[in-house]
Amino acid sequence: MNEKTVGMLAKFTGVSVHTIKYYEKIGLLNSARREHSNYRSYDIRACTDIYECMKYKNLGFALKDIRNLIKEADSEAVDDLLKKRLEEIEAALSELQELKKRVTDYLAETEEIEKKLGNWYIEEMPDFWIRFQTENMEYGKDAQLESDGINFMDYAPESKSVLKISRESLNGMENRFSWGQEVRAEYIEDIEKNENVWSRQKGYIRIKGGRAFVLYLKITGPYASEGVLQKKIRKIYREFQQDTKIPGDAYCVRIKITHDEEGNDWNYLKIYILLKPES
Repeated sequence: MNEKTVGMLAKFTGVSVHTIKYYEKIGLLNSARREHSNYRSYDIRACTDIYECMKYKNLGFALKDIRNLIKEADSEAVDDLLKKRLEEIEAALSELQELKKRVTDYLAETEEIEKKLGNWYIEEMPDFWIRFQTENMEYGKDAQLESDGINFMDYAPESKSVLKISRESLNGMENRFSWGQEVRAEYIEDIEKNENVWSRQKGYIRIKGGRAFVLYLKITGPYASEGVLQKKIRKIYREFQQDTKIPGDAYCVRIKITHDEEGNDWNYLKIYILLKPES
């Protein structure tokens, strides 16, 4: 038999009836109506076109490119489209490698904080850019994260929520804290190039790193507004430095949030206090 119905063609080629009808609808396949019935029939060329469609589909080509490849493209055009597709794949692989690195790095952070919970260390604090959004529990004026072409949210998970607790609060005085978003300085070249402008006019604050007292804690509830975290930090710091006032502000970087069966959310914090803060 030289011609096949759509059902017979589907069995012959291994491609579904739905796909064949769709390819015909968008002009990738041609059929003819039989004189003695209302059924469409397909000749051997339809098999060739289906094979070509599936070949390029499995190479990831868009339907508009597939139409070009099987209906119009000469030898040079086929090669050009294959080269373009290869470039697209290379770009996608590069993006996936970057995404893999982000997930790998974040997993390492979550595993590190689980291992170090409740302990303190002397470590290096990196340089941060921070955009604060609250003063205590009040939203700040013009404190949006997106400003002048930079949006700290675009850098997540490299950017993280950060709670700054004032040195005075840590030493048992007036409770003062601010919430915001931080990004390591290395990630934002535009700010690095124009540091004075960004810090004076744009609402970004540069926190210089250095040797720091670092504490890993897991905590729930309104821990900042009620001073619970401040007391915990003060107690543990004074085990490290007896009868010594805490020398600087605390930068409490939130690594992750989890939930327990009672519905409590637990904040995992990596807390930095510079041993020799800038004056």
